[in-house]
Amino acid sequence: MVQLLKSGVKLLPIPVAMVAVLFLTGCSSLRLPAEVKTVTKIEKITIPTVARPKPVQLNDVRVYVVNKEIYEEFVQEFTEENGELAFVALSMKDYENLALNIAELRRYINQQKNIIVYYEEAVTDKEKEE
Repeated sequence: MVQLLKSGVKLLPIPVAMVAVLFLTGCSSLRLPAEVKTVTKIEKITIPTVARPKPVQLNDVRVYVVNKEIYEEFVQEFTEENGELAFVALSMKDYENLALNIAELRRYINQQKNIIVYYEEAVTDKEKEE
């Protein structure tokens, strides 16, 4: 099956030669489309939103303002209503700082709430809601 040429080189059998030719040419003999089209599809990621926590329910707090003129009357009325008398004293500057701190907490909570609402709206489908 193998033949020798005059130069001493062996000829490969025909089936092996055909396979080699097909292997070396690869897919070049196939016709490919002249233009390759790339299609970009944007998919929105859906992140499940979590229910918001229930609102804070605060208890009523009474603040009594007492000065020297009404001190005796206040002590008598207060002990009759509540039993024991205890004092918590704040200077005017400390009371002002307490009010500013509460306002700062409210600002921070409102900003956090706005951020949460923004992300919830960003991940929900508006078409489904409408």
